[in-house]
Amino acid sequence: MDMCVQGFSFDEPTRLLYGAGSLQGLPEQIAHIGAASVMLVCDQGIRNAGVAEEVEAVMHSVEGVDFCTFDQVKANPLDTLIDEAYQQAQDHSVDCVVGLGGGSSLDAAKGVALLLSNGGTLRQYLMEGKEVARKIAPTVCIPTTAGTGSEVTRTIVATDHVTQFKDGFKNAHTIVPTVAILDPELMRTLPASVTAACGMDALTHAIESYITWKANPITDSLNIQAVQLIGDNIRKAYAQPANIHAKGNLLLASCMTGIAFDQAGLGIAHCMGHPLGGLFDIPHGVACAMTLPVAMHYNLIACPGKMADIAVALGENTEGMSERDAAVSAVQAVESLLKDLGLPMQLGAIGIQEEAIPKLAKDAMGFPGMLGANPRAADQCDMEQLFRELI
Repeated sequence: MDMCVQGFSFDEPTRLLYGAGSLQGLPEQIAHIGAASVMLVCDQGIRNAGVAEEVEAVMHSVEGVDFCTFDQVKANPLDTLIDEAYQQAQDHSVDCVVGLGGGSSLDAAKGVALLLSNGGTLRQYLMEGKEVARKIAPTVCIPTTAGTGSEVTRTIVATDHVTQFKDGFKNAHTIVPTVAILDPELMRTLPASVTAACGMDALTHAIESYITWKANPITDSLNIQAVQLIGDNIRKAYAQPANIHAKGNLLLASCMTGIAFDQAGLGIAHCMGHPLGGLFDIPHGVACAMTLPVAMHYNLIACPGKMADIAVALGENTEGMSERDAAVSAVQAVESLLKDLGLPMQLGAIGIQEEAIPKLAKDAMGFPGMLGANPRAADQCDMEQLFRELI
């Protein structure tokens, strides 16, 4: 394919370990880091599922290293919760952090690691623009969901306890996870509903990152492969919770698009999804799944060729279609996927009424990086209309 490629840079500093049983490589990674005191960061769901104990057992096999656990992470974590975990880490002289779970736990772990190296409170970085001057403490990220890609992104997302505004901040040179361990065996207890929501989060990443103006041939390759992996496997993983092969493919896809969107950016589906989480505590994957079809339809005019590519990657037969019709079929394929996975498609289904739209639209405009990467310009009036399409 002939294309005009603009200049770009690409780097991926996080080491990846993938495969069933790869958790057993954790002691070697801790030893290689040279840590003396390690904190495990996770949530109560991971604790109740027995996964925390499994990882703690592996961690405690490392001789001469002290360990502690912070297992109080919540979905859409407040900055103050990460400060609390940091205080515990200080009390135990922690010099390496292991994040275990979904995106909230992995981001919390990166937040603790950032504060260990740079000091202060998370809100100073999240809302006040304080410079992240020093590389975060060594961090091992172990995802147990296939959705956020947080194990490879150089961003920390949290909710400000003052404004309830959910935001992220990024520094490509300092917020760098050291190692990501991708073990699909750790997803075996994941409920079908969580598999669905997280998989749709990853699909939103892949589609939005594929169509941004910042995309390049490397991110395009990662993203379109991720779209295909998700399209081929998400229904199987949802219908067959014990299907580790399907879950492993979703985990790989999530990581691949995490690498890609960390460099190519995201778009307005995420701009819309973040305030749903910050204001109403809607799980991020559910929020992104709901906003993705309307965002795709809005962006279609700007990138019909790439939307047609997405349709093919999702298994749609576009032979004989015009480019635009093929692009429309991509939106329809995503809508069909949401129905099959039992995910909500309207705001009313998650308890949000029309009077909330102005505030949602206003907060959705608070992400200049994602708005700027989106292939089609959008203002607050556009955002309000898009939210109204979800009523």
